[in-house]
Amino acid sequence: MSLDPSVEAALDSGQIKRFDLIRFDLPGKSVGYHRGGRLYTYNGLVYYPNRWLQTGGMNSALGVAVTTRTIVFSNVPTANPDDAIATLESYEYQNAPVIIAHLAGDPVTDQVLGILASSIYEIDQVSYQKGAAGENGERTLTISIDLQPPGRSARGATLVKRSPAEQNFDNSANDTSLEYVAVNAQWPLEWGQRQG
Repeated sequence: MSLDPSVEAALDSGQIKRFDLIRFDLPGKSVGYHRGGRLYTYNGLVYYPNRWLQTGGMNSALGVAVTTRTIVFSNVPTANPDDAIATLESYEYQNAPVIIAHLAGDPVTDQVLGILASSIYEIDQVSYQKGAAGENGERTLTISIDLQPPGRSARGATLVKRSPAEQNFDNSANDTSLEYVAVNAQWPLEWGQRQG
């Protein structure tokens, strides 16, 4: 991937500001977060502030394990009804796409110059840690979300396809190779020579 010329110029000058964004495309809802202090709009999506604690390093292993990443959010629950992370369990979040983007910006004007890097993941699993009780007895949660690479990049290593839709996405829209996967184990197989 080549960088936008304005991003390259900013990098060469050494004067750059980085904006970290994360977008969740949950079933029926897209929601974004960033590490700034106020609402931020990028490409038509409003990104909520101050919740995304850790961008998470990538973890990998030998063998058939895939590269994963864990991200951490805080301050759950929240009063904002549009905050999907606060009500994540109400969505079918398993395998939902997650895009982590790092934008380059002008440090004086905060103008976005372009994209430094962007990674696409899927939600693998979610875990919750309880915080201390406040004055009114309520507790907040910290959410850790484990991500894994989507599609062929992950399952090429594990040799697993999860659905015909993913097979069509990775190969061809007309691919029907997984059409009978759920029932083929029940079909009798003939071995050896047939008696004529």
